[in-house]
Formats: sequence, structure tokens, C-alpha cells
Amino acid sequence: MNPGTTDIPMSETPDSEHWFAEATAWYYRLQADDVTPEEQAAFAAWKAAGAAQAQAWDEVILLLGALQVPATRLREQQRQQWRKPARRTWRKVVQGVAAALLLGFLIGQTPFIDRWRADYATATGESRSIQLDDGSQLQLNTDTAVQVQLAQGERRVRLLRGEAWFDVARDPARPFVVKAGDGWVRVVGTRFSVASDAGQTRVKVAQGKVEVNAGNGPGVFLEPGQAVEYAAGSLAALHLFDPASAFAWRQRQLVFSQQPLAEVVAELNRYWPGQTVLLGDGLRQRKVSGVFEIDKPDAVLKALTHTLGLRAEQYTPYLRILREG
Repeated sequence: MNPGTTDIPMSETPDSEHWFAEATAWYYRLQADDVTPEEQAAFAAWKAAGAAQAQAWDEVILLLGALQVPATRLREQQRQQWRKPARRTWRKVVQGVAAALLLGFLIGQTPFIDRWRADYATATGESRSIQLDDGSQLQLNTDTAVQVQLAQGERRVRLLRGEAWFDVARDPARPFVVKAGDGWVRVVGTRFSVASDAGQTRVKVAQGKVEVNAGNGPGVFLEPGQAVEYAAGSLAALHLFDPASAFAWRQRQLVFSQQPLAEVVAELNRYWPGQTVLLGDGLRQRKVSGVFEIDKPDAVLKALTHTLGLRAEQYTPYLRILREG
């Protein structure tokens, strides 16, 4: 933290990070419309189980409060700025040049082809739930496109881009196969996610068991809490992951725990039209923890800049630069 900014207690030990992750998971679950009285009672029991749980919950609430206040203050400052007359015509020139350059970039990057080929797709920042004829459910994350084919002997989904959650209806006679990149995932009935980005595919299992194969080599089997990546026909080693963070997007939230600012901004860029750019290597490794609303990336980013002592420069609605304050 820079001098003069709000200091927020952060978890530093492995145990405290574990409780912090559980607290953030409870937070976003309690915000859901379908939370049950049983879940609320379970949360109360969890929080009362020990000092570590109570402290982790206090950290989550304190962090959110510290972000909310700067966001409110900056939003009011922005409104006041809107009321002031326009100044410095050079800024308009810069905006025009930036807009032209960015337009050329976006035309080359816009995923029109994948969306045109897809049976189902989402735009940047959009999420979509789909009920298939076999009873399986899909949830598409931001900027995602899939093709679906439900044949007699096999159910097939091709992930063209993005990330999707699968809740597969059990049918031993018709395995469910997800093709992504140069590999595939095969199941009978389970819950898992598949994401494809920059030539790499990630598979994470929440329930059941899945088989993952890449290229012509032997496949691997994943169980709940396990994940694997593959690229260029090669499988990486199995590893564990935190479901609370990995699947938070399904509740329209993002969870970060002591992650570099560069990673946080890169993730926010997936949900925000255009690009946010960090200038200065010193900014990239600053640690960030928090639970953020996907549908409010602009407010979240402004809160982050204020909390970390940064300066945000908005050149067009699609280009913003973050630098030292």
C-alpha cells in the first residue's frame, strides 16, 4: 500500500488464506437469490465455529467496505467533472487518435467468426444459461461460443472460445464429450468447467469424474477439486484448485486472493469492452484480494486505483490507462 491509502488486513498464512477463501465463498453464496434458510444457518454455524472463521469474515467485509467508499467518492467526483466546461482541445485530438488506433485493433480481434459458427454465444461481459434437450445445463461465461450436437450414441459440444460450465445429465448410453482446442473431455454425468484461451485449455471438476485427453497420448481422470491444462497436444500435471474462486463467475462475481494487479486487470478486461492498460512494471506485482462484482467492472477498477494510489486516464470509452498516482 502507498502512504495515505487505506490499509486492509490481508491473510498471510496458508491456514488464514484457506479461511479467507471460505469466507469469500460464503459471501457470494449469501448474495444469491436462491440461498436457503438451511444455508444461512450453516453459515452462522461456520462463522461461530472459531476465531479464525470470524476473523476471515471480518476481513472480507472490511475489504468490500474499503472498496465501496472510494468507489462512491470517485463516482461523485466524476459527476462534478461532467458539469465542468470542456478544456484543452489537445485532449480531444488524443482521444480521436486513440479511438482510430483502437478501432483497427478491435476489428482484428472481434470474434465474429466464432459467434457466427456457434449454436450459442455470449458477448463481452455477458453470461447465459442454456437447457439442452437431454436435460444437461450449460452456463456460458463472457465472450464464449459453443456448438452442440446431441446424437444417438454420443452428445457433443465444441467450445470454440471462452469458458463454459457443464452440468451433465447422466446417460450411460450416450457419453458427453466436450471438444476444446486439440483435446477433449469425456463424461457420463458430472459438473465441471472448460475454458480455452490463447491456445491453452483448462478443465476443472466440481462433481463426478471426467476423462481428459490431448493429442494421441494417454488421458487422465479428474475428480472433484482437481484441474488440468493442456496445449499443443500435451497434458500438464494434475493440480488442486479453489472452487469458490474458480466458479465465482457463475454468481457474477470474481474472487482474488493476494494476486498481482496485472492478473486482476487482465481478468477484468475479459468482462469490459475495450482494454485497461497498466503502465509501469512496479504496478504489475502489487497484491490484490477481494470479491468483485462482474457487472460493475468500472466502479471496481476506480476503487482499486484509489485504494492503491494509482491514476486512471480515460482516452475513449474503450481505452483506459493506469499509472502511478
